[in-house]
Parts: sequence; C-alpha cells; structure tokens
Amino acid sequence: MMIEMAKRSIPCMLLAALAMGPLAGGLDAQEGVEATPDIENVLLTFRLVEANGFSDDDPEISDVVAELRKLFNFEGYRLLSTSVFNVGLLPATRTANALEGTGSQRIFPSGSDAPLTLSAVLATRRATRSVRATVILTDATVRTVGATVTERLPLLEASATFRDGQTMVLGTPRRGADEPVLILIVTPRIDPIL
Repeated sequence: MMIEMAKRSIPCMLLAALAMGPLAGGLDAQEGVEATPDIENVLLTFRLVEANGFSDDDPEISDVVAELRKLFNFEGYRLLSTSVFNVGLLPATRTANALEGTGSQRIFPSGSDAPLTLSAVLATRRATRSVRATVILTDATVRTVGATVTERLPLLEASATFRDGQTMVLGTPRRGADEPVLILIVTPRIDPIL
C-alpha cells in the first residue's frame, strides 16, 4: 500500500516541481534585478544667454559657444544670468503611475532693470530615469494700462524630455529689430547628492 501511494505521488510531485520550477526561478531572477527607483528631485541649471552682434565671446559660456554657433547664426554670445533651483517630485493626483513637481525663480539678467521669471513644470513616470519639462521664461514686470493690469506673454515656452545631465538649448524668436534673441541652456541633474 505504501509503495502504491508513493508511485501515485511521484508524478504529482514532479508535476508540482515542474510547475513551481520556472515560477520559483522567475522569482529569484526578479529579486536579483535591481529595480529603477523613482526620481525624487531634479536640480535644474539654467544659463540665460543673449545672442547679438557682440564681437567677443563671454568666457563664462566658452563650453557651449561652439554648439551655439552650429545652431544659430549670430556673431557673439554673452551670459546674462545663471539660475539653479531644485524641484521635488511627488505622486501626481490625476495619474497613479506619475510623479510631478514645479519650481520657479525670479532672475535679474545683467545689464537689465527688468526682472524675468523662470518656471519649470516637471513630470515623469515611476521607475524611469528621464523627466518631461515645460520651461517658461516670462517678463516679470506687470504693466498697468488704464484701470486694468496686464502681463506680457511668455518670452519662451518649450517642452522637452531630458535625461540626467543632458543639456538642451532653447531659443526665443526676435521680438523686435533692436531686441536681442534670448537663449536658455538647461541642464538637469536627476536625484543629485546635495
């Protein structure tokens, strides 16, 4: 009776071993693979550059002038301001698998009395290592016309997907014959050690 029971249980044990084998191996493989952690914060570095008929290049942006010359047809470039701010990302309220965050800063370009506002809206999906950023550069001065208050439209508004350390160049159109073109150079650092 014992031998007969053992004969009947061997196929069942083999079947259970075959059924559990790949599953158990799959679990072991998943445990060994490192999961990509969620992005917690992004440190954004913005360099605002003026492109115009300058004869000398600004030494503070010498690392990017060659690339700017490939993209734009201007004689010279000069740095107006450098801005750095950190944007923390939190779970999005509308989408379960998304993270989002916003940040803004008022900047004062050199040689100008008019402040500008630099804003960034960031979004990413969980377990990815890139962020989608919408960057907006606006004139921060509020103009009053009669009894109403008006604000100027953004000087620059662009969206792009960034990887860690990738530099993106965003440019504005010329607003007037005597006004310079503004170029915004954006570099994000994902989860930097602060």
